[in-house]
Amino acid sequence: MLIHNQKLSLVAFLTALIVLSLAISCWAQVASASDDISGGTCDASGCEVESSYAKFSENADEWVMPNALFESCLEEVSNADLPIVYGNVPSWLDGTLYRVGPGLYELGQRRVNNMVDALSKVHRWSFGKNGEATFTSSFLKSSIYNRTRENNELVAIRHLGQMHPPASTMEKLQIMFYDSLPDNNNIAAWELGKSGVTITAESHVYIDVDFRSLNFQKKYSAKSDNTGMFESEFLSASHFWRHPSSGDSINYKIVIPLDKGILSKNEGPAYHLYRYKENSEGDIDAKFVGRVPIEKGDFRVVHTLGATENYIVLPRFSLYVDFNDPVDIGQNIKFSSTKPVYMDVVSMKDGSRKQFTFDAHESQHIFNSFERYNEKNELEIVVDYPTLDSVDNVPDKNIFELLNIETLTNPEFQYAEHWEAYTQFRIRRFILNMDTGAGHIYDYPQMWSPKNLQVEFPYINDAYRGLPYCYVYLQTWHHDTHNAMGIMKVDMCREKSIGWQEVNKFPVEPVFAARPDGTEEDDGIIMSPVLDSTDNSTSLYIWDAKNLEVLTILSTPITVPFTLHGVWINGV
Repeated sequence: MLIHNQKLSLVAFLTALIVLSLAISCWAQVASASDDISGGTCDASGCEVESSYAKFSENADEWVMPNALFESCLEEVSNADLPIVYGNVPSWLDGTLYRVGPGLYELGQRRVNNMVDALSKVHRWSFGKNGEATFTSSFLKSSIYNRTRENNELVAIRHLGQMHPPASTMEKLQIMFYDSLPDNNNIAAWELGKSGVTITAESHVYIDVDFRSLNFQKKYSAKSDNTGMFESEFLSASHFWRHPSSGDSINYKIVIPLDKGILSKNEGPAYHLYRYKENSEGDIDAKFVGRVPIEKGDFRVVHTLGATENYIVLPRFSLYVDFNDPVDIGQNIKFSSTKPVYMDVVSMKDGSRKQFTFDAHESQHIFNSFERYNEKNELEIVVDYPTLDSVDNVPDKNIFELLNIETLTNPEFQYAEHWEAYTQFRIRRFILNMDTGAGHIYDYPQMWSPKNLQVEFPYINDAYRGLPYCYVYLQTWHHDTHNAMGIMKVDMCREKSIGWQEVNKFPVEPVFAARPDGTEEDDGIIMSPVLDSTDNSTSLYIWDAKNLEVLTILSTPITVPFTLHGVWINGV
């Protein structure tokens, strides 16, 4: 009996020793991650390994090209029923998905060849409490669209790709003076006020359309409370940001003093940051927060920005504007690996500003931004982006050629050969220490395979904008696999991912809708129109946001071309 107890004691000792050794090893992994300014918060077992990452197809022979995504669709639909093909619509789903994108590439003798130049079309998938699902699709009745229809020919416009035939001298003069405020807003949708859903582009001119019919409501520029008589406003981000507690919308306008500061308030051009809010008369006011000067004419393309409870973050990546051509504006937008990234953090309390500088990077769409305190109790602003993995091989040409439809529909074109830098993405966390003024970058592992995927069009739970979060949903795009697309959910806290993909099914940006009584960040659904390239039909897919299980498929009555961005609005 004594010998048996001694054996048990020895076994217990060895077991304890092994457990202690494993615990030290796991602690070392976590400590190492923390010392390296880790983005995630891996648990005691360490970070996830590559086997838990999302995997996507790279066999082009399996895929039929989705050319219908990049073609005009002239048909408009009003309040059509959506038949259920699979599953059931969640009983709690009550609201509308709005999506915006190109709808018309050619009419008469003129055509454009780039996704962001085509005339805008707005789509609406609506769900009622009684389970009804309806679909509406309508061209945005902008002045450019209306004149195109009146002339039965696509009018000459400012363009990022190519326009055939090119604009004549008289047409260029008309664009420069008559169309000084272009209104072909075809990028994003937003709930800015209660008069309708707001359709936006890289402009401070907005168009509201009716929540239900999508009919034109009004075209306007939000009234700024600080712009003087001798100052001109132009350009804005296509994407607003939502303040986490007040619900105010956040954006910027570039403001240029025409008198170089003699009578106006400002001596030079600057990004003016605003909080947008609807007033009692139903108009949108832009309340000034602060300004970020544009030094030495260094205009950057700022497509999205971020905000936390107390700060606005204006990110200026290395894509810049060189004003050479007032019509062929794609020739003005260039990338430079020598231009550093600036991230300006502006206080919403007093407009004070702190700037952080990083090496050159390129990105367009923010995941999220939030405040946190580190182990030294220092305030940090965290900003997450999907960036090009490396900017060493960015080609010296118009980057919007990436979105030319001749390229997107050419099965022989190899992006890895011509646009290699744009086939390798990496998620990066920019950590801005407000107390020390130091900035750091944490590179997340590439949590997907194959590695040469475009990982873009992010969407998070709107309730977590400006707050600490874990989950982001993205579209994946493998250009060299006949444009194979998929959906991916990335866990930013545990550094792992899951994906959804089905051969010849092409989803676009996933939009999140939260379950009304949900208590967890990913308690809800994501949804996206999906093209079936075998018959060019479009269906709306609804996935469980936790595991990407398909819950519902609804048949859409027309083919929906590629839509760039969308928004879910509850109760509409």
